[in-house]
Amino acid sequence: MMGIFAIASKKPAKWLLLTAWIIAVALLFGSALDFKQAQNNHDANFLPKSAESFKAIKAETRAFGDELLSGMLVYRDEDGLSAADKAVIQRHFDNLLARPLPGQYGNPSQLFFKDGKTGAIYLQMRAHGDSQIVFAAADRLRALGANAPSSLTTKLTGQIGYIDDSVSVFSSIDGNLLSGTILLITILLLLIYRSPLLWLLPLAGVGMAELVLRGIGTQLAEGGMMITTQAAALTTVLVFGVGTDYALLLISRYREELRRHDSTHVAMARALKSSGPPILASAATVAAAMLTMMLADVNATSGAGPIGALGIGLVMLSMLTVLPSLLLVVGRRAFWPFVPHFEEVEDREAHAGRLWSRLADGIAARPRLICAVVFLAMAMMALGLPQRGGGLDLAQSFRDDVESVQGQRLLENTLPPGATGPLTVVVNDDQRVRAVVAALRRSDEVSEIGLTQHGAGAVRIEAMLKHSPYSEQAVKAVPAIRATVHRAAPGVAFVSGPSAVEADSRHFAAKDNRLIMPVALVVVLLILIVLLRALVAPLLLMLTVVASYFAVLGMSFVAFRHVLGFPGTDEYLPLFVFIFLVALGVDYNIFLMARVREEAVVHGAREGMRRGLIVTGGVITSAGVVLAGTFFVMASMPITMLTEIGIAIALGVLFDALVVRTLLVPALGFLLGRRMWWPSGISKCCVRAVPDHVEDSGRSERAEHVAEISA
Repeated sequence: MMGIFAIASKKPAKWLLLTAWIIAVALLFGSALDFKQAQNNHDANFLPKSAESFKAIKAETRAFGDELLSGMLVYRDEDGLSAADKAVIQRHFDNLLARPLPGQYGNPSQLFFKDGKTGAIYLQMRAHGDSQIVFAAADRLRALGANAPSSLTTKLTGQIGYIDDSVSVFSSIDGNLLSGTILLITILLLLIYRSPLLWLLPLAGVGMAELVLRGIGTQLAEGGMMITTQAAALTTVLVFGVGTDYALLLISRYREELRRHDSTHVAMARALKSSGPPILASAATVAAAMLTMMLADVNATSGAGPIGALGIGLVMLSMLTVLPSLLLVVGRRAFWPFVPHFEEVEDREAHAGRLWSRLADGIAARPRLICAVVFLAMAMMALGLPQRGGGLDLAQSFRDDVESVQGQRLLENTLPPGATGPLTVVVNDDQRVRAVVAALRRSDEVSEIGLTQHGAGAVRIEAMLKHSPYSEQAVKAVPAIRATVHRAAPGVAFVSGPSAVEADSRHFAAKDNRLIMPVALVVVLLILIVLLRALVAPLLLMLTVVASYFAVLGMSFVAFRHVLGFPGTDEYLPLFVFIFLVALGVDYNIFLMARVREEAVVHGAREGMRRGLIVTGGVITSAGVVLAGTFFVMASMPITMLTEIGIAIALGVLFDALVVRTLLVPALGFLLGRRMWWPSGISKCCVRAVPDHVEDSGRSERAEHVAEISA
């Protein structure tokens, strides 16, 4: 079994593996370039078929040929609309009458408001499932507004403006995130390795995995899988961060073996046999945690699971094939100027540095105190959980002030706040329309009734709320309005619109959280039990990861509200942060505990913990800094949700790498000793030191001895 990991160390295999990856990249390169265009960011498509908004949109599509999207080109002159201003608005209106927008439904309406400063052109359109139609309409309307005199402010708002602004912002994320992540990893690898060449090799391996992932991702999206920009961004960061972590682990072990073996191929074989299993176990854990997201009702969440798991699988495969092959092709000079030489005497503790030796000895001397202090600190951090606040409305979901939000503000004192995104009530029975309209008029949340349109077998009614359609108040008003409508027309009336879609999204997100979080915990726990062949250690590791999650979430909520000034958090944040922190937190524990188990079999549980911490401390901490850095890059994106997720995961990774894995887990190991490995053989025996002749004979015989007594 162990020989499978060493395939890349064979002399002919390295060229075959590199060739196979290059061919795969070449075949999928065209699809990889289309990955951004294949992403789906339409809110309505996120919802499951059981959502009422989805049912309303389907009924609307049957009646009118497609969902009707509204838009409003707003004009405002602070000195009052002059005759010249009104002539400009009339000219634009005539232009839309003479040359209708692509997908335009009916004729536009010209509106002038009582304040004398504001006017608008209101229209509806059908996109027929083609977002390019929406973009073309938005471009045309913005071009009309750009021709207005400088004294006349023009802004495009409503659903057309919101969709166009969202896609414009999202489209900038992909390239900026990718370039920012590559730049940061390059800088960190240069600092870690201090080599002008070595940093290129892991980056090349991760880059190949990312290109193949994007190519396959495009084909999956075209085949019907929901892949959003958020999911794509998270996957990109995950692939680069985790891939670099795997590279750090493998290169660290390879450097050790180069001092023990003259042949680079033998050294690589030993490194792969030692680091391959924990890398595979780590990838399996992260991928399994990601796949639990497929249980979600929300399509955006369920689609994020497979693409994330696929990314982890590809980058793991690349780090066990492409990276070893590149290292072997370049040889020892890859480490220049700090080249590890054969027969160079190395004291592992001295090589690791005095810091980790002193830290290990200090933890071993006071394990109870350290456990108490760390758990107390996590409890205090978790006190910030009530600071979460509510959700995010349209203006708050963008970090920059986009045009559709500016247009919404221009109308705040002239129209009902809900006019730019009214609720849509679709009634499948003409006899019930009057009852529904009367019920809506009686609702305390509805300011007025807008258009009533008759389609094929259904009637569409617009209801304007007293609140901005994307605000927290509007979302909370949806259940009461739906109850009113259902009483008036039971079974034949459905409520949709921006506020209703958001309400459904939050409902199903909360439902997904309650289902997926426990399932992910169980899946990861089972993998740890199989890997460590124990019960106590996996349970304790899961306890530390869950405690760390609540602590980091509490700390993040405080930072969002009191440092960054965010009024709330996205409803998907707790689930995404949970999946990533549980998977990645266990990730580092696997790296540590796999080495600790190897040492414990030979030197006993306590000494094994000490040696494992000393040897892995530097590389795992470096890996944590790299991974946290990649998520901090995501925090710089212009979408509030991505900023929040990036910050929370980055803080969690740093806390896990620097505190939980460095202090708490070793303290628990020292405190429990061999009982931590119950019921495996390590928990039942005293120290079984490796005989001197084995210790001095090299890694091969020592590994055989470890395997023998471990069994």
